[in-house]
Amino acid sequence: MKKNNYTFLGYTLSGFILLTLLVSCGCGGKKKPADLPPLHPCKITVIQDGKPLEGATVSLTAQGTPLRFTTAAITDKQGVAVIKTDIDWSGVPEGKYKVCIKKVVAPKADASENAPSDPAQYAEYQKKLAESSNMTMSYVDSKYLRPGTTPVEIEVTSSGFEDTVDVGPAVEQKWNDVTKSSS
Repeated sequence: MKKNNYTFLGYTLSGFILLTLLVSCGCGGKKKPADLPPLHPCKITVIQDGKPLEGATVSLTAQGTPLRFTTAAITDKQGVAVIKTDIDWSGVPEGKYKVCIKKVVAPKADASENAPSDPAQYAEYQKKLAESSNMTMSYVDSKYLRPGTTPVEIEVTSSGFEDTVDVGPAVEQKWNDVTKSSS
């Protein structure tokens, strides 16, 4: 009986020591790159048709000296995008940026429809899926998609940046048409 108690105590103590080492070493977290400049808060609220635009991707492209880090976020229910650098760090380096905004929505698949086992029916099913992927829609004017065409420019300073962008009325365009016209 004593052997089992000592074994249990040994495993518990070993687990505690391992956990303490992991926490003190910072394992599990991504380390900031040494060349990452200081970051400053950046919050952009996107509205469309007078309402917050949820689920839009907001990305920043540095003007002048290229930035090797990505700066982007997705808007929440209030249309707010809290921009992060390389997904992990809140804020962005100081500088001037072009702001690109896009919201792309694919039609919802019919959950009741399962892939048929018959080869002929399966081919028709795949064709239908391919056609529906062409039906992916853009709900933001295509001028906001690229740094060369977006009218939105911002400057992030050491005190940060916060503003609202109105992307105008919702548009519905097939994604393939949008990417062709904005190239």
